[in-house]
Amino acid sequence: MDYKKLLLEKLLDKYEKSKSLYEETNRRIILKMENVKEYNIEDYETKKVFHDSIYELKHDGLIDYSWEKYEKRKYTKGDMA
Repeated sequence: MDYKKLLLEKLLDKYEKSKSLYEETNRRIILKMENVKEYNIEDYETKKVFHDSIYELKHDGLIDYSWEKYEKRKYTKGDMA
């Protein structure tokens, strides 16, 4: 599965449903992973591929992300986040 495309589509859907589409605002579009059914926290390999996809999108300058306070950790592509 192409997780990068999935994430970008979900973010775009949220953006299109927000006020940001129609008026200027500094609000962020936040996608919580608990709302992404394809994100399987129990499956190590799926989680790793998902996190790699997020890292690549950030590296490409398409998105930004931050971990919740209790989940903060260093992350580099290929590492488990």
